Amino acid sequence: MKKLAFFALSVFLILSLISCGSKKPAEDTTEPTPPAVEETVEETIEETVSETNNDLALANMSAARQAAIDSGAQGYAEFDALEDEYAKLQARAANGEDVAAECAELAKKYEALATYVKACELKDKIDQHDLPLIVEAAYDEACDNLFDCEDLFADPDAKADDILAKATTAYAGMKTVFATMSKELAKDARDSALEAKKDADSVKAGVSQKKEYNRAAELFKKGDASYSMMGFESAYDYYAEAEIIFTNLFNDIYDKRAAALAAIEAAKKSVEESAAIAEEADLEAPLSGDVDGIEDEDAVLLEEDDYADPEDAEIYLDEDISIGGDVK
Repeated sequence: MKKLAFFALSVFLILSLISCGSKKPAEDTTEPTPPAVEETVEETIEETVSETNNDLALANMSAARQAAIDSGAQGYAEFDALEDEYAKLQARAANGEDVAAECAELAKKYEALATYVKACELKDKIDQHDLPLIVEAAYDEACDNLFDCEDLFADPDAKADDILAKATTAYAGMKTVFATMSKELAKDARDSALEAKKDADSVKAGVSQKKEYNRAAELFKKGDASYSMMGFESAYDYYAEAEIIFTNLFNDIYDKRAAALAAIEAAKKSVEESAAIAEEADLEAPLSGDVDGIEDEDAVLLEEDDYADPEDAEIYLDEDISIGGDVK
């Protein structure tokens, strides 16, 4: 009986062990945590936008820099200072820094410098002439704005917008002064050219030197065309050239005429002296009968010449000039 019970217990234990060994372990149903995809995408977009902004800002800055160079800014000290900033921004952009805002600031400074240079060039042109009283106050104000602009360029804390505004104001002032002065200069040059033409007409330049006379008249007419279209600077140049030609014609013809008159006077004096000698000889030994080589006193030596009126060669030029119907 004891043996039977021991056998039954053994079988039970063996079956239990077999049952435990055949069970599969429980599966882990916990889902894995997905990677932070959204954060990666956002970072990539930010980097792309930053690079795009940099590229556009650098391109605009380079274009403004080239415009400043084209204006002649390289000869100015302000340009060298901007070049230092330019090189630094280029290097920082290459290292991946976002420099778009700073590039935009520098682009405005380059634009301001180009405008400042144009204002200085106009000032140089103005200074080559006597300043009309009518523009003295405007000229002084424009100069003050130029000086203020220079001070702003030298100030490292100055805003680009302020520098650009000051340069634009200075340039506008110089343009106004130059336009007004050019108009006054053109009017004076026209008057001078007209007086020179009258002198040339007084020595009949249209007859003796017709080609140059006509050229001067054409230049004068071109000056009137430019003046009527408010191109006062080119009008001044045309009038000034016409005046030079008319003046040279007058001087040349006048000198030649004076030399001719002197020769005539010398010839007349020689003839008078010869006549006196001949008269004395005729008294002492008068001629009788015809003498070979001497024409009859009634003989016609030259055919009559019908000379054209020299005044017909003169070219008429208006005394007055107008803009939009207003006589000036």
